[in-house]
Amino acid sequence: MKKNRYTINIETIIPYPERMWEEILTSFLHLLETEKNFSFENCTLTLLVIKDNDMIFYNKEQMQVYGPTNVLSFPEDDSNAIFLGTKEVAIKKNRTRLGTLILSIDTLLREAYVYGQNPHTHAIRLLAHGLAHLLGYDHGEDMWELTDFLENSLSTQEQLYTLTPLWSFTHG
Repeated sequence: MKKNRYTINIETIIPYPERMWEEILTSFLHLLETEKNFSFENCTLTLLVIKDNDMIFYNKEQMQVYGPTNVLSFPEDDSNAIFLGTKEVAIKKNRTRLGTLILSIDTLLREAYVYGQNPHTHAIRLLAHGLAHLLGYDHGEDMWELTDFLENSLSTQEQLYTLTPLWSFTHG
């Protein structure tokens, strides 16, 4: 669906509403444009929200790792426009196709419980982490800074709590 200047394709499982995920991802893209000089005009991003049994398949097929994980990122490289981050890491800033995020709702809820976190906040963190991978960041200080920036900016926005909270859903 087209939101602002972005196309965000979402496939989610019941009862987790598409609008909830779209709101998070649209807010991330807007924050990155206004605060970090990224450009996502006419950008396409895909999110699949799945259960652990499906994530096991993707994790094995794509990463050669057996078992579920919380989020997988599959970037699409469509631009040669780069900037150098603080660690001289080449990161593409102008993108029209970001790629696909795959999120396991089972792992998200399990981790939130184990970490004693609000599941909505944990969802924001996992999506921020996955998006950082789509932008070309790898695990390290720059990635954690970007993830923290997105999480902290979004967790304080009132608009994200206008929908039914993530933790109030049950699924089978």
